[in-house]
Amino acid sequence: MILDKIENIEQYKGLAPLLDEGLKFISENDFKTIEPGKFFLKDTLLYASINEYETKPMSECKLEGHRKYIDIQYMVSGSELIGFTSLSNQQPSESYNEGKDVVFFREEAPLFPFTKGQFAVFFPDDLHQPGILNQKKEKVRKVVVKVAV
Repeated sequence: MILDKIENIEQYKGLAPLLDEGLKFISENDFKTIEPGKFFLKDTLLYASINEYETKPMSECKLEGHRKYIDIQYMVSGSELIGFTSLSNQQPSESYNEGKDVVFFREEAPLFPFTKGQFAVFFPDDLHQPGILNQKKEKVRKVVVKVAV
C-alpha cells in the first residue's frame, strides 16, 4: 500500500505504465466539478469512478480485496477511516466475484484516517475496508481508479 498527499504524487511515477496513467488522471483533474460516474480511460485496463457517499459504522463496511486490479483512491472532499491489512491466511466470508473483481473478509484491520487531499494505492495483496465513519457520519467525494495488473 502507498498512502501520501496529492502534492507528492510525482514521487510514485515510473512504477508501471498503467499505474502512471492512473496517477496522472488523479493529479490533472478537478474532481470537485465532474459529475459522479464511471470513466473509461483505457477500456477495462484503466477506468475511474467518481463516488459520493456517507461514511458508515465499521460494522457496515467490509474488508475487501481485488485480484485483477490495483485501486488508486483519492479523497476529493470529506474524510473517513479505512481498514488496512496485508493478505495472508484470511478466509473469505463470501466467494470471489470475478465480474466485480472483489472478495470480502470478516477479519478486522487496523484503521487509519483518509482525509481530503490524500491518495492511497492498494495492490492485490492489500486488503482494505473503506467508508468507515470517523466519530460522525460525513459526506465524502472520492475517486477510485482501477488499474489492471
